Amino acid sequence: MVPFLTGLQTAKRRIRSGQLEKMVRKMAEKGGLGVVMEIARRVEDTGMKLGDVGVTREIMWGAVWRCMNSGYTEEAVRDGAKFVNAIWEMLSEERHVDKTIRGRDGDPKTNPEIAGVVMWMRAVQSTLFSESKDPDDQVKKAVETVLAVWKNADLKINEEGRGWYDANHKLLMWAPVWHGMKISRKILGQNTSLGRDLTSTITLDLEPTIQKAIEVLSRNDNTKRRGLGFYEMLEKAKIG
Repeated sequence: MVPFLTGLQTAKRRIRSGQLEKMVRKMAEKGGLGVVMEIARRVEDTGMKLGDVGVTREIMWGAVWRCMNSGYTEEAVRDGAKFVNAIWEMLSEERHVDKTIRGRDGDPKTNPEIAGVVMWMRAVQSTLFSESKDPDDQVKKAVETVLAVWKNADLKINEEGRGWYDANHKLLMWAPVWHGMKISRKILGQNTSLGRDLTSTITLDLEPTIQKAIEVLSRNDNTKRRGLGFYEMLEKAKIG
């Protein structure tokens, strides 16, 4: 895939964002996150910038999918945490995100659904393989990051037209964050300041959005949607 994208870049042929998203999704489903990482690292050659929010979402969802699909093996969770942390760090590089939009609209780091996957991964790793302890405050820092940009959360579901499409997309966006917040709350303590903030966000924002999305999907058709599949797999895991 790297030579293919490099060839397009050399020929000055741009690949559309939607095509890149689909490509990343297929690679993730086939266990190709290492290839995705290489493409991102060689951005000057491949042209795949993590500043594209849609592409970065798919990369993060791919990491969630790999962990879920593995049955949360220690290797998959460890590699997943390393992967999303590396992607998160690359989002600070100017070759991916122009400094003029750093911290503003268009910067993927200001999107809570992206920061939320980092939180989810760290919380899962802590719960399953560190006895729910957070000695280096990695879970705490991730939670603080998500809450700091929560004002940017797009929670409204558009029920007009293809309402199922938006509902499915919202489940993809928010199911990992919802799950990550629930696990993080147990790690940090429900009666701590952050624990209470998480409870408020889960109860007032995330749970109503998720239930609304499920309702919209259930009355539109019986087709198995990707977002609903994510939610059901996360709920079934019973982690924490």
